[in-house]
Amino acid sequence: MGRTRAHGAASGLVWTIGLAALTWGGLGLTGVHGTALSGTERAAVAAAVDTTPPSGLRLEGGPNADGWYAAPAHYRWTAQDPDSGIDWCQGGSVDPVDSAVPLTVFGTCVNGMGLSASYLGFSYRYDGTPPTLDPVATPAVVARHGVVVAVPHATDALSGVARQGCNGGRAPNTRRLGPHTVTCFVRDRAGNLATASVSYLVVDRRLRQS
Repeated sequence: MGRTRAHGAASGLVWTIGLAALTWGGLGLTGVHGTALSGTERAAVAAAVDTTPPSGLRLEGGPNADGWYAAPAHYRWTAQDPDSGIDWCQGGSVDPVDSAVPLTVFGTCVNGMGLSASYLGFSYRYDGTPPTLDPVATPAVVARHGVVVAVPHATDALSGVARQGCNGGRAPNTRRLGPHTVTCFVRDRAGNLATASVSYLVVDRRLRQS
């Protein structure tokens, strides 16, 4: 009777693992082995009947706060199980194709007894193209101690502009005569950065008035 019950439990475990492998294979995910217990330790845990799935399932290597990736990356789920340990967790790679359409992926972790945590999903979008900028300094020729305003004129067609600026947020210097150059930057919501420079000329006030 005991042997029949053990055989039935083993068959059920094999069926569960096979079904999980078929499902995860269809999602294109991979399994990453964790710190499972040894055979002796697992047998001891089995005797105590571990019926609790892993807890604290979370994602590592996820997108930025705005839900974007800007470069190829790997992600994986992780969890804890103080009883039978974590046998393996699912993970995958970001599809590095520019798209504003969110892609949703689900994954889980499995403990030493074959129990899995409830699936956890996340969505991401991908933008690997830097933004563009066409900075302008106005006026292009300014009298000494005058005022010059530098504007980045930045655009980003996919994730959008997150931040932009020129000269570190400081007013361009007009104390020294001659040509000057300031650098402008733009960062999009995916984290891509682009820079460009713009020049202006500081002349003597009397020359400017003549």
